[in-house]
Amino acid sequence: MRQLSSYATCFSLFLMLVACATTPAQLDRVLLDRVLVQNATDSDITDVKVRHEPTNKFGAVNTILSHKALDIGFPEQPMLAIRAVVSWRDGDGREWTETVALPQDHSAAKSGRPMSLIYTIYPSGQITVALQPGAASQ
Repeated sequence: MRQLSSYATCFSLFLMLVACATTPAQLDRVLLDRVLVQNATDSDITDVKVRHEPTNKFGAVNTILSHKALDIGFPEQPMLAIRAVVSWRDGDGREWTETVALPQDHSAAKSGRPMSLIYTIYPSGQITVALQPGAASQ
């Protein structure tokens, strides 16, 4: 009975270590400390929404003025999403929805330096997304 209890304790400890272990995929996660949504159009954009998938983290703002940006800083955290669904209404009232793949920077992930995730909305519904050194790195 004592031997069975010892095995059960070792097995429980093993399960706990496996559950808490950092996987290689987690080591390759980019750290973010800021998200920007830039309006590169000549008119205000409204009803701006960004939803990250598969995490379903969501952000929204009523208006971003022409050639201005929404800048959201936060404590460093790993980027867990792989794509984003971005929607907005342009100055003519047209609704746009675009899905974009989020960039991965394995060298930044391995260095542990925080990055900024920058969405830029252009005329005619074009959108880009990029990583740049974050506020703490500058």
